[in-house]
Amino acid sequence: MKNTQTPNFKPENIVHNISQLTKDALIKSSQASKGNDWESVMGILDESEHFLGREMSVNSHLNAVIFSESFNEQYEKTLPIISNYYSEIGANKPLYMAIKGLNNVNLNNQQKHIVKETIRGFELSGVGLEGKASERYKAIQEQLSILSNQFSKNVLQATNSWKKIVSLDDLKGYGKDELLKIKDSEKYVLNLQIPVYIDLMTYAENRSLREEVYLAYISRASDVGITPKKFDNQTVMNEILELRFEMAKLLGLSNYAEYSVQSKMVESPQMVIDFLENLIKLSLPQAKNELNELEAFAGHPLKPWDLMFYSEKLKQKIFDFKSSDLKPFFPEKSVFNGLFSTIESLYGINLEEINEESYHPDVRVIKIESKDGPIGRIYLDVYARENKRGGAWMSDFQGLYNDALPVAFVVCNLNSPNEGKPALFDFDEIVTIFHEFGHALHHLLTKVRFPCAAGISGVPWDGVELPSQYMENFCYERGVIDLISGHWETHEKLPDNLFKKLTDSKNFQSGLQMLRQCEFSLWDINTHISLDNTYKILDKVREKTSLIPVVNENRFLNSFSHIFSGGYAAGYFSYKWAEVLAADAYEHVRNNGGIGSKTANEFRECILEVGGSLDFMQQYIKFRGSRPKIDGLLKASGIQLK
Repeated sequence: MKNTQTPNFKPENIVHNISQLTKDALIKSSQASKGNDWESVMGILDESEHFLGREMSVNSHLNAVIFSESFNEQYEKTLPIISNYYSEIGANKPLYMAIKGLNNVNLNNQQKHIVKETIRGFELSGVGLEGKASERYKAIQEQLSILSNQFSKNVLQATNSWKKIVSLDDLKGYGKDELLKIKDSEKYVLNLQIPVYIDLMTYAENRSLREEVYLAYISRASDVGITPKKFDNQTVMNEILELRFEMAKLLGLSNYAEYSVQSKMVESPQMVIDFLENLIKLSLPQAKNELNELEAFAGHPLKPWDLMFYSEKLKQKIFDFKSSDLKPFFPEKSVFNGLFSTIESLYGINLEEINEESYHPDVRVIKIESKDGPIGRIYLDVYARENKRGGAWMSDFQGLYNDALPVAFVVCNLNSPNEGKPALFDFDEIVTIFHEFGHALHHLLTKVRFPCAAGISGVPWDGVELPSQYMENFCYERGVIDLISGHWETHEKLPDNLFKKLTDSKNFQSGLQMLRQCEFSLWDINTHISLDNTYKILDKVREKTSLIPVVNENRFLNSFSHIFSGGYAAGYFSYKWAEVLAADAYEHVRNNGGIGSKTANEFRECILEVGGSLDFMQQYIKFRGSRPKIDGLLKASGIQLK
């Protein structure tokens, strides 16, 4: 049987291990620089990347999901070692020339594409720099890795630092399920973990309490608000932005946004700006109407801490149901059993939970197989907890390589079981689960055996979100709802009347949602074009996108981990760009047989299986028969054009 390689979740001597692996890898890179065919060059590099990548991945994962000061102290010591290693590789001119020499040997199409992208990667890693410029580039890379971890740590610790004991009277509007999440013995304790925060902002009738919690949340890791000032990320952010700008200049580019788009499908930062401003123009009239409707319903001008509360109330009035009406029909077991069944039907594979010890009792291990044998494994970590980074993500432990099968981590921060009652999921949380499994399938279903291009490796960043957003669409199919629903007490499937209300309300306030995402994306690309104060850039963007006044305490950017510690710098637009592809792809599959069809399998073959080994847009065109059109996104998002 092929090896899925259980991650080592009790890492010891991680500084020694990383030091040794990078030393070994540098020796092998020296060997590769003397090679003259695929195996003697890329084959050697792939082997090093596989073993070093595994060690780095599990260390990074543990630091995010079971954070402790003692482990983080050791983890931080590995960051300069890793940064210096990649700087050494990126500046290795003999290795660069050896890879360029592969253009003169007989390669298949995948290998040719990998060589082309690897050469570009070297050029973006400073291989052309000499002397002081080369040394400065290395120093920048090392400092960026340290600052990125510091940013993430500050957000986590600031989030954990705030708690508030409240009375039952403060929680009018809460249901039993929401109360259970925050009950601690005889007390009710609020915190800034996402499930608790969203409940408070959605259901609490106490407006002053909503304001207090909103201000605590929106000012995390800053110089204002309630969380300790020692976690202020402003200096960290400024230094990250300055270093990125300097790095781009060293490489002969105008700014970091230009650097970022080199490895994406878009051709220039201006193309990104035009795309986003077009979406803003198309969605703004509808967004204004939605806000006017909401304010008329509320009966007074709205503050930011009112939006979720009155939106939920208005949604209840228009569609005659509330979000919490759905939750009893979506207990955790039904959701995951149904998700697995959907994936099995979609791609003809089998998912099964197995007993295997992991890093935390909450974690489940999922084995994936096909009729031809094992495919890989997922470590599923669903519940929110204190020393766990917020948000949801997929990361990989290892890709497909020789006898090693892909292993992925899928992480969420969702409701957990409480007092004998199973975890009951909001529908938005179910959409998140489908999204992250879309990423995992991209990683697991690869047929590429080169680590540098297997799964999501080598995929342009504005294509990475396609498989995840594509998967979200299936949540709204009646057949899938029947699989993932089952009332936690009666086992009844979601009734037709609630299903209709759910689908009818899918695009409720879609104009406002579109504006919000475009605001983040437009700020991101603009702040990486200029060295102006990043909050002033945000203010300028908000002149186009913000429909209600922003409070003085708003320091959202200080906890915007996607940009400052998550790899989306000058690339946050990828979510909207990939939504265009995902809506277009889903409509094509739905119109040609849907789940289990030949067309659905073509998505697997053209997109998921090839990873980053071929041109991504050309593979999309091969699957779809044409380039994607924005019409599908507007239709799927419910943006009404006049």
